[in-house]
Amino acid sequence: MINVVSFSGGRTSAYLVYLMEQRRKKGEDVRYIFMDTGAEHPKTYEFIRNLVRCWKIDLVCLRVVINPELGKGNGYQILTLDEIKHDLEPWRAMLKKYGTPYVGGEFCTDRMKLVPFKKYCDEHIGKKSYHTWIGIRTDEPRRIKCLDRTSYLANISDIDKYGIIDWWSQQPFDLQIHEHLGNCCFCIKKSIQKIALAAKDEPELAAEFLTILSSNEVRKMENRNGTDLVMYRGKNTFDGIIQMFSDDSRAKLAARMPSQKQYINAAMYETQCECQLSLF
Repeated sequence: MINVVSFSGGRTSAYLVYLMEQRRKKGEDVRYIFMDTGAEHPKTYEFIRNLVRCWKIDLVCLRVVINPELGKGNGYQILTLDEIKHDLEPWRAMLKKYGTPYVGGEFCTDRMKLVPFKKYCDEHIGKKSYHTWIGIRTDEPRRIKCLDRTSYLANISDIDKYGIIDWWSQQPFDLQIHEHLGNCCFCIKKSIQKIALAAKDEPELAAEFLTILSSNEVRKMENRNGTDLVMYRGKNTFDGIIQMFSDDSRAKLAARMPSQKQYINAAMYETQCECQLSLF
């Protein structure tokens, strides 16, 4: 059975890569795949390149290719390490075909990560011929699901969030962003406080994101009854969240977040959108 590590680009996931590299060097067949959404923070791409070059791993970088025709499945393309980047192209194409995702309808993870990941593995390794590994820790028990041919970091290590931070602080390179900027910068699964703080920290990325959401190319869904831009918790829009916290300073916003209080100098990379595949 071939082991396939779904590498998200975050610290916990990267630590899993480190452990699995030890097993690969002992003779196990281990592969590494990164799903590029084009929506990660630029520093995440820098971290990924540093990891590949320092650890000399063979990383397959995939990006979904959206078929604009409704009812037709999407494909994927294989990118080089230098081609992965923050350009929001998969996100833009997905919005044009499917409209905007929302709380309770987070199809973006499925379309941009899960489906192309599984399709690649089925085609290049073989159906039911691989075992997926995901970077979820022991202190994240609610995220662990019992899935066929799927294991987690928690299955081979009892390291927690504090341990991950400490381990990376001793390495020659690290992910140079705070937790609220991890994964897709403005992921709909994040709290509105994290979204507001991310927008304050990265105003240019926020403006780019808002421009795409406001484009006439975004598919309007009849069943949304004009609420297409309502994507976040509490029935909030991206622009609405920015306006809601416009009078709050960055320091005030950060003070409300436990992760900022505890890990202001070494915040963790959020991993809510990592590939979690139910393989048939």
